[in-house]
Amino acid sequence: MDTTPSKYWKELADFSIEYNPSKAYYVKHRPFTLQVSLGEMDLEDAFWVELGPEYVDSRLGDFLDNVFSGHRKQQAKFRSLIDVKENPDLPDMYIALLEIFADWRSGKCSLYFFANQGPEIKLTDRLDDHLSLMQSPEHGIDETPLLDLVIDQKLDVLDYLADAGYLKRKQTTMEFMQANMLMYFFDKHEYKLSVKPIDETDQNLLPIAKKLQAAKLIAPSDLDGTFAITELGREAIGKTIAETDTYIDQYDVFKDVFFDPDGGGLEFETGLGRDLRVQLYEYDGQDPVRVVFLLRLYDSTFDEASATWRDSIQSEQFFGEILSPIVNAERVDEAMVETILEAGYSFAEEQSDVTAEAESQDDLLRRIKE
Repeated sequence: MDTTPSKYWKELADFSIEYNPSKAYYVKHRPFTLQVSLGEMDLEDAFWVELGPEYVDSRLGDFLDNVFSGHRKQQAKFRSLIDVKENPDLPDMYIALLEIFADWRSGKCSLYFFANQGPEIKLTDRLDDHLSLMQSPEHGIDETPLLDLVIDQKLDVLDYLADAGYLKRKQTTMEFMQANMLMYFFDKHEYKLSVKPIDETDQNLLPIAKKLQAAKLIAPSDLDGTFAITELGREAIGKTIAETDTYIDQYDVFKDVFFDPDGGGLEFETGLGRDLRVQLYEYDGQDPVRVVFLLRLYDSTFDEASATWRDSIQSEQFFGEILSPIVNAERVDEAMVETILEAGYSFAEEQSDVTAEAESQDDLLRRIKE
C-alpha cells in the first residue's frame, strides 16, 4: 500500500472508510461507490453515485471523461444512476461538478486529484490502485469498494486570459495591477511604507514602490522616511478615478439586462437580467482587463483584503480572482448587441431625466420652505 502522507483525512458519520487498495482488490468485482468532495469540504456534503464494476480497471483520466463528460448524452446516462430518493441535492451537485470539469477542459482552472486518506492520484493511475473499503452496520453496508476522490481546484485565470488574447504580456499586466493596488493603499488606507523597511513583507513591496518612484508618482518623505504620493501621483489617481466613473456611467445599465425571447422585449434593472458588461466592453473596443480591474479597485473589493493585501499583491491567483468576471461573463448572440446598446442608452437617458426632474422639484420645495 502507498505510504505517501495523505493530504486529506476525512471521515463520515456512521460509516467506516479505510483507504486500502490491496484489501479492496478482492471485492473490486462488486459495484462500487464514487464519492467526490472538493478541498476541505465535509464528506456529508460530497457527491456520490453507485457504479458498476466495469469501470474499476479504468485509468482515472478516462473514467472522469466518462462520468463528467462534456456530451449531454453521456451526462444523461450518469444522471440516471443518481439516487435522488436518498439525496435530492445530488443532481445539482452533479451539475456543479460538470461545470468545474468544463472549466478544466477549457483551461480556466487546474484540477488535482487525491484519494481521501491516501496519496495524490495521477490521471494515468488505475482506479483499482486507489480503492477504499466502506462499511456501515447502521446502513446495512458491508465492505463496499469506494473511490473516495478529493479534488483541489486552482484557478489559472491569468494564464487563461493570456491564452485567449486578453493579455499581451502577463507580466506587464501584473505590474500594472500591482502599481495601482499599492497606490490605492497608499491613498485610501494611508499605508506608510518605509524607504528602508525591516519587515520582510514590506521589503517585498519595494520593487513595486521603486517603479512608482521612477515614474515620479511617489517620493520619499523627508518627515518620516516613508514613501508619499507626489502631486503628479495625485493627478494620476484623479485621472484613474475619472476614467472609472466614465465606465460606470456608460456601462452600468448593462449589468442587469432581461430579454424576453417570446415577446422580444428588453428590460433593464429588473433584478432578473444578465450582466452583459464584459461583452459590451469588448464590442466597444475597450480593454476588459483594464476596465474590470479599475471597477473592482474602486468598488471596495480590495478593502475586503485589507488584512492580507501585502501578501495578495504578490499573488497571481489573487489578481486572477479579481479578473474572474471576464472569464465568467454572460453573453448574448452578437446580432443582439447593437439592439441592447441602443435600448440601454435610451433607458439610462430616461432614468437620468427622471432623476434630474425629481432633484429640480426637491430644490423648488426647499426654496419655497425657505
